[in-house]
Amino acid sequence: MKSNYLAISGKRAGNSAYLTLGLLIVMFFAVPGSCANSNAGTSAAQFLKIGAGARAAAMAEAQSAAADDVYAAYYNPAGLALIDRPMMGAMLAQYLQGVRYQYGALALPVGEGSSRVLGLSITNLGVSDMERRTEDTDLPAGYFEASNFAYGLSYAGRITDRLSLGVTGKAVRVSIDDVSGHTFAADIGIRYRPDIGVGFPADVALVTRNLGPGLKLGTGKDPIPSAIVLGGSAQPLHGLLLALDLIRYRDTDMIFAAGGEYQSKLSGKLDGVVRAGYSNHNKDIAGANGFTLGAGLAFPGLAFDFAWVPFGDLGNTFRYSLLVRF
Repeated sequence: MKSNYLAISGKRAGNSAYLTLGLLIVMFFAVPGSCANSNAGTSAAQFLKIGAGARAAAMAEAQSAAADDVYAAYYNPAGLALIDRPMMGAMLAQYLQGVRYQYGALALPVGEGSSRVLGLSITNLGVSDMERRTEDTDLPAGYFEASNFAYGLSYAGRITDRLSLGVTGKAVRVSIDDVSGHTFAADIGIRYRPDIGVGFPADVALVTRNLGPGLKLGTGKDPIPSAIVLGGSAQPLHGLLLALDLIRYRDTDMIFAAGGEYQSKLSGKLDGVVRAGYSNHNKDIAGANGFTLGAGLAFPGLAFDFAWVPFGDLGNTFRYSLLVRF
């Protein structure tokens, strides 16, 4: 009797997930592309658009259906359900104009059979020694700093062997000099592996990011950059992963991101990984940009990744990340 109840419950949960996925896909393509342009420059907390992990950055952040480690807490919390043992990760980015960007996350499988995973994450973007100018003079009137934080709590679970769901709740805080504001946001993700009969694994994903009220900073209140992401990934050959994301933020045009990675054994227990990707996210920046490159080294339980992300005439950025499996 109990097994019949669980089977019926699982089937109902699966059907609900498929219905939700279908409705969100319809919403995704039903919104005209021109709507995003009218909102350009109207979102606060823009740091929420910056991704996590050098692996993802090297693949142009096409990760909604590919992320299967702690960095999935940012790209698609449903991917956390694929983790079967404790894991932690940390990323440091050498960003533009002395801006510091850091990300850290921890994932802990809980429950029987590790079918559920709890995640914790923290994001920080900050810059110091910014000149304060109140008059038209060569010397600044002083210096100030700005900081942005997002603290996340994630929960993910496998509904079936093919379907995973996940959610992340975030507390967001932004400070500029002596003015600060805070808000809350949520990410909701679905990841599904259909049986398409092609002889290799493939996944599809749908994610909504940064759902929440606006952020009040000083006397004004602006919305945060909510988004919907539709993605897919496939592993047509051993060691080869290909991924594609379509991303629509409330204040941008449609973003196309595609990336791939190839992993091969170098010697003994050491594996090497090369990655590349392309995204039109920064198409309005003059100069060469869009293409990303990266590489990594992986030992059992430990991985180090590096990514190069150019920003055209603004310069180059580099990201370094570490992943530890316990």
